Amino acid sequence: MFDEALFVLRVGEGEEMKEGNLEVSRDYIAFKEQLESLKTELSKLISDRDFLINTVKPDLEMQYHVCIGKEQYQLYLVRNEVLRLRRKIEMIQAALNRGEVPDLQKIERNLDTELQKWKEEVLELQRKIKEAHERENSPRLSADDSRELKKLYRRLVRRLHPDINEDLPDNFKYIWARVLEAYKNGDLEEMQTLALFSTEQETSAADVSTMEQLAADIDNLRGKIERFLKILSTMQDEFPFNMKKNLEDPSWVESEQEAISKEMKEYQLRKHAYSALLKDLLNPHNNETLH
Repeated sequence: MFDEALFVLRVGEGEEMKEGNLEVSRDYIAFKEQLESLKTELSKLISDRDFLINTVKPDLEMQYHVCIGKEQYQLYLVRNEVLRLRRKIEMIQAALNRGEVPDLQKIERNLDTELQKWKEEVLELQRKIKEAHERENSPRLSADDSRELKKLYRRLVRRLHPDINEDLPDNFKYIWARVLEAYKNGDLEEMQTLALFSTEQETSAADVSTMEQLAADIDNLRGKIERFLKILSTMQDEFPFNMKKNLEDPSWVESEQEAISKEMKEYQLRKHAYSALLKDLLNPHNNETLH
C-alpha cells in the first residue's frame, strides 16, 4: 500500500516535476531515526535488568549468605526445635484435658506434617549457603572479560530480543536462546561465537512501514521502556539489592551477626524451658499410661 506521507517529489531548480523523481520524506526519516533510538534505549534497559539478575543478584546473595548464612542457619534449627516442642506439649496437654491417653507416635507424625514448611525453609537456606560458597570459590571472569561479555550481550539484545524484534525468523530465535544461556553462565567464548554468527546471518527484508505503523511502533516501544524503568526501580528496593550498602558495611554485618546470636540464645532458653515442661508431662509417675 502506497503511503503519500513517505515520499515527496524532488524538483531541482529549473527542473520540471517528473514522475518517479521521489525521495523519502523528512518526517518519515525522523520517525525511523526515533524508532531506532528507542530500540537502542530499550536494549540498554533490558541488558541492565539482565545484568542485575544474572550477575549482581547472585553476587549479593552469595555475600549475604557467606556473611551471616551460617548464623542464620543455626537460628532456624533451634527455632524449629522450639516450635516442635511447644506444639508437642500443646497436643499432649489437649489429649490429657480430654481425659485421653496421648498417642505419642501419632503426635510425632502430626508434627512432621504440620512443621513441614519450616523444615523446607531450613533445607532451602542450607542449599543457598552451599551455592554461595560454591560461587565464592568458582573461577570468575576478569574485569575486562566481564565488560566484553556485557557489551556483546547488549549488542545481541538490540539485534535479537523479542521485545525489540517481534518477527524474528526461527533460526534467530534459536540463537537468542543460546545467547541467554551463555550470558547466564558467563561464557564469553560462546557469546563471541554467537555474536559473530548472528552478524553473518541475514534477516528477511522487512516491508516498508507506513507512517501510521511507525507511529504505532514508537508508542509500543515507549510503553516497553516505561515498563522496564519501573521494573528496574522496583528491583532496587527488593532483596538482595536493598542489602548492597549494608553488606559493604562491616559494622552492619557484625551487628546483624550479634542480633542473630542474641535471638538464638533466647530460643535456647525457651528450648530448655519447654524440654523441662515436656519431661514433667511425660513423667511416668504422673502419667503411667502414656505410650
